Amino acid sequence: MKIPFARLLPVCFLLTLPVTAVAAEISVDSTTLIRFEQRDVTGSSKQNYVPATQFLGLDVDKLADGNLSLHLYGWGRYDLADKSYNNDVAGGGFTYGYLQYRFKNANADIRAGRFFVHEGIVNEQVDGVSFRTDLPLGFGVSAFGGATVHTKHLYGENSDGKGDGLFGGRANYRYKGMLELGLSGVYEGTAPKMVNFTNGTHHQVGGDIWFSPHRMVELMGHTSYNPVTNGVAEHSYLLNLKPLSNLTLSGTFNEQHAGSFFNSSPLFTKMPTFNPTDNSRSIGAIASYRISKLVEVSTDYKHYSRDIGNADRYGADLKVSLLKNSFRSGLGYHYLNADQGFAVIDTSSSSYHELRCYALYDTKTYFTSLDVIDYIFKNKVKNEKSAWEATASLGYHITPALAASGDISYGRNPDFVDETRGLIRLTYNMSFKSKGDK
Repeated sequence: MKIPFARLLPVCFLLTLPVTAVAAEISVDSTTLIRFEQRDVTGSSKQNYVPATQFLGLDVDKLADGNLSLHLYGWGRYDLADKSYNNDVAGGGFTYGYLQYRFKNANADIRAGRFFVHEGIVNEQVDGVSFRTDLPLGFGVSAFGGATVHTKHLYGENSDGKGDGLFGGRANYRYKGMLELGLSGVYEGTAPKMVNFTNGTHHQVGGDIWFSPHRMVELMGHTSYNPVTNGVAEHSYLLNLKPLSNLTLSGTFNEQHAGSFFNSSPLFTKMPTFNPTDNSRSIGAIASYRISKLVEVSTDYKHYSRDIGNADRYGADLKVSLLKNSFRSGLGYHYLNADQGFAVIDTSSSSYHELRCYALYDTKTYFTSLDVIDYIFKNKVKNEKSAWEATASLGYHITPALAASGDISYGRNPDFVDETRGLIRLTYNMSFKSKGDK
């Protein structure tokens, strides 16, 4: 009998628990959500959505000789009213589940199962094995390989567009806690041919840097290259400066080449607005100053440029913290001044004002919040001048580990004449050791 690798792993993990969990430290994270939403779309009948979603996580540390740990996380959903996603009444996912062993030397560890890899330019989810370790003279290396984690088949297809396997890794060099350079890459199996979509095989290589010659200066970023299209996929860099203890200055630079960056994404290549020769770039700056322990102000500016148009976004934020951080509030204003062709969809207005106000109050007994956001269009969109939404939340700490809360929101926008949503949330966080300590 053939058992899929992804289904076999959780069973194997659970079978190891009774034997190895004698001295274990166990932590459980559980969140139950019941969402209430009523949609009134222009030209359609009202719809009521009541999906119930359960998130569940488990972390078991100090297994076996104390260096082995187990990590599991997944979720499930069931619709109590109209179908909220696709045409499925129920759904779910196994996010990750793996065993990890940390070696006592060289900062080395090995993982086996379903896990995420974040190494340099690599950001992948894989069913397989990974290993990393430090090497002499400041060098280090990591590697991973296994089966691709597939999602649901795309509409009209027998595939999600991904290959069946992938592997990759990263080599790095670190110098005296002030510099780290890395080279990384990922190679996915040949992408299946599709009928209604266009996609390419996922291959990517690149380099990353972290540089901090002084505590007031920090530079980080990466550049990725697509060997399938023989072109640069992305540049992404961040510079942080702290000339004064209360002042932080940041600069960002991001550039994406659509043909190389989205080459392996069938959904993006299917979009009517997708153009493989389109390039997008953004350059921004942020200045943040903490007036006191209670008040912080910031201002930011970002320029966007695309082949189909340009835009500038700028504004400021004010943050206030009172009552030993139990009360937090903020105000913000931003304006997006964009060319008409900059918007992804064809509208009469690409420019808008953004206003936001929020407040949160948290005590040992209860917590509450209010958040209001409003977009005021320069020109009407579908005969509407704005899109706004207000969300109120109230929660109660039943015990230090168990909390119940609820959200309700109401808003109007060009797509929904009225949009009312509600949410009931039950959150449970528990951890204990074999000795009985909480």
